[in-house]
Amino acid sequence: MSYRIRPASEQDNDAILALLQGTPQHGAVTLNFERQPDYFRGARVTCEKPDIWVAEPTGEQSGLGAIFNIGWRHLWVNGEVRWVRYAHDLRIAPASRNGMVLHRISRHIRKLLAEGEWMQTTVLSDNEMSLSTVASGRAGLPVYYPAGTIETSMLYTRAKALRAPADVTIRQTGEADLPAIAALLNRVGKEKQFFPSWDVDRVRGDDYCFGLNPGNFLGLWVGQELKGVLGFWDQKSIKQTRVLGYARGMGLMRHLYNSHSLIRGGMRLPAPGGVLSYLTLHSVAVENDDPELLRLLLDHAIGFFHGRYDALVCGFFSQDPLAAVAARYRRRLLLSEHFLMSYDGDPRDQLDSHRRWYVEVARL
Repeated sequence: MSYRIRPASEQDNDAILALLQGTPQHGAVTLNFERQPDYFRGARVTCEKPDIWVAEPTGEQSGLGAIFNIGWRHLWVNGEVRWVRYAHDLRIAPASRNGMVLHRISRHIRKLLAEGEWMQTTVLSDNEMSLSTVASGRAGLPVYYPAGTIETSMLYTRAKALRAPADVTIRQTGEADLPAIAALLNRVGKEKQFFPSWDVDRVRGDDYCFGLNPGNFLGLWVGQELKGVLGFWDQKSIKQTRVLGYARGMGLMRHLYNSHSLIRGGMRLPAPGGVLSYLTLHSVAVENDDPELLRLLLDHAIGFFHGRYDALVCGFFSQDPLAAVAARYRRRLLLSEHFLMSYDGDPRDQLDSHRRWYVEVARL
């Protein structure tokens, strides 16, 4: 079967959603990661400048053979802001999984990249098929250089008594707080690898910040100084985690599990066809990477959002000391492998080794 690789257009939306619909993650709970109702709206949140391509069969097969996005984001790298591509949303239709379309896609990407350009990508740690492809060393594919493990935590919300020190104030932010938030994000971000660099004024109405506003942060002040910030983002309007079904026995246990979750906190399991209730955290920054400041913010958020959301989703590289803060809470842990992809040698050698790495799970 032959394919034509071309830029995606808004007219492809229904075909792209159908392709995403047909690639569920099986297990005790069968999940589907969806982008309803507009794939392109979500793509403009993941990347400031999406670069979306589709592989279209040239024969009689209907639908799309594959989709992939290698768009750009502004990130802090070695203390400077630069465009970095993020390779994601690769989906191949079952009828096209013969290896040829992946080879065509790889050759096409090679032509798009500038000399020496590298990309980020992530693969779920239990996705053995994708990881085996990464490690195959197949001719024509880029080299995937291992670059850390990401711990994504679903922290269960619950009623929680707050005990902040007397000189600490934690509250939801507003319009007047945006300059202080911007200053803190810049101070913290430039010291890290891969921290997003973006103008916080974009929360007033911008595709890259769709659904955000100046009140979508919790701020922590010590005296009069902003020392920590925790963004929160309800992304149900652009992406959903839908439960398609349960393994035998799990369906019967669902109601018992949900009753337990109401008492102790936990992710309630909806009936098949329903979506999980969670809030995604973003722009997580505390002065001097102080774990106590992060703990105070998370404590506040877990109680503040209880009753409205079952969980808060946050992520840290496993080597980041701040990951130990998230590990203190009742949570569901999901591991992903992070890679730097390149056709032109190992990009890890270009990175300052003393900087901690950051992952923005709200844009994965």
